[in-house]
Amino acid sequence: MMKTYIFEDEDGRGKLVLDEEVKVYRILSKRGFLEFFNLPWIIYSDDPLWVPPIWREYHSFFKKENPFWRHSETDLFIVKRKESCEGRIAVFIDHLFPEEGGRKTGFFGFLEAVRDIDVWKGLFTVAKQWFKERGVKLVYGPINGRIDMISGFLYQGFQYPPSILSSYNPKYYIGFIEKLGFRRAREQLLYRVDLTKSLSRNLVEIEEKWRIKGVNIRYFNRLRVNKELSWWIPFTMKVFSNHWGYVPVSYDEVRSRFGIKELRWFIDPHLFIIAERNDEPIGFLWAIPDYNQVIKRFNGRINMMSFLKFLWFRRYIESGKLHLIGVKEDFRGEGLALYMNYKVLLEMKKRNYRSAEIGWVDAENKASRRVVEKTGAQLYKKYMIYRYSL
Repeated sequence: MMKTYIFEDEDGRGKLVLDEEVKVYRILSKRGFLEFFNLPWIIYSDDPLWVPPIWREYHSFFKKENPFWRHSETDLFIVKRKESCEGRIAVFIDHLFPEEGGRKTGFFGFLEAVRDIDVWKGLFTVAKQWFKERGVKLVYGPINGRIDMISGFLYQGFQYPPSILSSYNPKYYIGFIEKLGFRRAREQLLYRVDLTKSLSRNLVEIEEKWRIKGVNIRYFNRLRVNKELSWWIPFTMKVFSNHWGYVPVSYDEVRSRFGIKELRWFIDPHLFIIAERNDEPIGFLWAIPDYNQVIKRFNGRINMMSFLKFLWFRRYIESGKLHLIGVKEDFRGEGLALYMNYKVLLEMKKRNYRSAEIGWVDAENKASRRVVEKTGAQLYKKYMIYRYSL
């Protein structure tokens, strides 16, 4: 077995040599980061369903000013063969993430690699070494830094294009990650509602119940974003505090995840609804148009021309996504989530959307699955987060 070693080359980048051709570099420069970002254009060059990532999102996330890095650390690696980039991986430690059985936890994410097991071995050789040096005993992935970002490998539903905020990968990723010893850990489910058909009668009947209870539905006010976030962020953090992967972070960090200026335009106010009783929020549902249908045209870059394209082509979007829902504990189990689902699906039908996605939903969250299935939604995609013990 060849001995591996790390050194600094004249470029200033760390290099792990696996053999004479396959080398792993630690990214320390803008040039290296560009190679890291551009790799998917090689992986998906012949895939008509793939939606290119946005440079601005990558660049903003990895900037040191991101509040996420106040409690987290990362390194980025690429695999090169004869100067050609063929694989990439990001490794993370979030020091606020709760330990499991006293074991320090790490994550890998942003994984892309060609169909070559040597490239995959190279990526995970350096990743495991990185984790061991920092005392990590348990690794989960793919998770792109945070569980609320894109996470999990797609392993069922490859015939459909990726919707907004959903992961996407070639089918061979599943075989390779399992060949390297990773075990299936958390299954995530994505459902689909056919909006060309009538909505389930369960939804229509429940609306009257909540009207009688004095519950009012209003829209998110994107012209008063700061005021809306002042209640929504604490509400959301409390609602999801018992979910797997939850990390208690600051108000400023949650706020930075969305970006105030971007939020004004990203939100479709009629698809972000708030349920109130006596003028107090008791639940919310944040749905979004499937902007991937427009983003696909940008080829990774947003400028004035792409923004104008966005304004024009968004009128042709044919589906939406019910992305995030939260209900105050006192009102759970009474059908409020189902009622909010109904109101948003009804709004989507008014726009002549042909379908809507709901999720993802953790497969172990049986209560949420029951609510989703009562809408008439059908399971059509599955994702998997993997686990490895060091």
